[in-house]
Amino acid sequence: MGKMAEVSKFLHDRFFDLSIDMLCIADFSGYFQKLSAAWERTLGFTREELQSKRMFEFVHPDDRERTLEQNRIVRSGRQALGFENRYVCKDGSYRSFRWNAVADLDHQLIYSLARDITESKQAEEVRERLIRELQTALIEVSELREILPICMYCKSIRNDQNYWQSVEIYIANHMNAKLSHGVCPNCYKNVFKPELNAQKTS
Repeated sequence: MGKMAEVSKFLHDRFFDLSIDMLCIADFSGYFQKLSAAWERTLGFTREELQSKRMFEFVHPDDRERTLEQNRIVRSGRQALGFENRYVCKDGSYRSFRWNAVADLDHQLIYSLARDITESKQAEEVRERLIRELQTALIEVSELREILPICMYCKSIRNDQNYWQSVEIYIANHMNAKLSHGVCPNCYKNVFKPELNAQKTS
């Protein structure tokens, strides 16, 4: 091997070892031929373990069919841009990856770069949940700001369909809440206790 070839191989290997993203070369049969060190750091498997099985066996079962289809598309000569799936870690957990890939049809190899987006996906899910909760809260506030017709005798509330219902039912339907019943100190002193004493003396 000439000096230039040795330098080129050294730089190639260093690039694979130092890359933050996960680089890989896989053959058309689905086996990894070369993996960067980031794969070991991210998944916990050794590169030898990852190369011992078809790469699809490490994919989350729910993502496997989509991944196989994307692989077929890349092997046909098209690119994979921003494709997402989940890979299993050695401890049984899963990490979310975003892929870019292109095929070398002459040598039947696929060159890929995968980026670990697990944390950003989790942050996105939290943000979406908070948005849903805020939207629900705004709807509830909007409903509560409406004028509520209340019967002056039985204190029932008339809903939008002109049906009269108890306060408890109205709140349960509009706020997803339940009411617990008790006696406040003033009512206990002014109403409940006198009635209780009257029953005892009767």
